[in-house]
Amino acid sequence: MAKKIKNEKGRNTKNSTLQKKGKREKYNIDDEIVIGLNLQETNKPVNKKINKKQQKHRQAYKKNKNTKLIKYLCILFLLIIAILLFFMSPIFNIEKINIIGNEKTNISECIKLSELEIGQNIYKMSKRQIKNNIKQNAYIDKVYITRKLPNIINITVEERTATYMVEIENNEYAYINNQGYILEKSYIKLESAIITGFSTNIENINVGNRLNEKDLKKLETVLKIVDSAQNNNLSQYITKINVENKENYILILEGEKKTVNLGDASNISTRMLYLKAILEKEKEKEGEIFINGNVNTDKAFFREKV
Repeated sequence: MAKKIKNEKGRNTKNSTLQKKGKREKYNIDDEIVIGLNLQETNKPVNKKINKKQQKHRQAYKKNKNTKLIKYLCILFLLIIAILLFFMSPIFNIEKINIIGNEKTNISECIKLSELEIGQNIYKMSKRQIKNNIKQNAYIDKVYITRKLPNIINITVEERTATYMVEIENNEYAYINNQGYILEKSYIKLESAIITGFSTNIENINVGNRLNEKDLKKLETVLKIVDSAQNNNLSQYITKINVENKENYILILEGEKKTVNLGDASNISTRMLYLKAILEKEKEKEGEIFINGNVNTDKAFFREKV
């Protein structure tokens, strides 16, 4: 009986301890839930306070940043105005205009065409406009403009050179360069070959214009002829070049009293060698030279005037 009672007590004590442990565990879980809820409730107002502080801080930062930006822009604006006023000051008014590289055109004409004036601000001029103005002179090919601070303008020009003459009428000539630009009209005869037989209308032979397309292509052949003649020391004999028929360019050698039928000017170096040989052989004889055939199969020959 004693053992039984003891066992029952043991069981009871064991059960009581288990119950106590269960209660403690339950109590602990409940406590954690309560504590968690309390923490959440206590955190809410704290986060709100932090958010408000952050917002105030951000707003203050943005306001400060915008204020600084406005200050910088104002300073930059004032700086630009100061620079503009400085460059518009009388220090930069033109006092001297230099013309460099001119031979055919005189200085006063170039300055007049440029439309620049002494006392004008050096930065108010348009370089492009000045170039276009000066190029109204047919002799001017290229224009370079530089500012020499504070008040000097340097204008460098490259001129075209009159290499040939086109016979117009009434002993008047038009000077042209290698590109077919008409540079000048004059009654003065240059020491250069006269081109005859051109197809450009006389009405279009005006200073600043160019020969028409057909004549420009023929002029390319003329350049080859003259270049080959120079290489063979014959260019000084050529006084006229007739380009009327592109199948037969005709050279007039007035000093030698000879006319040369050159053909289409193909194989020009070979034709010049034939011409040179005939001129040496037929000196002081007036007549006509024929080199207008096929240089590989036909012989060049001279026909004396009877």
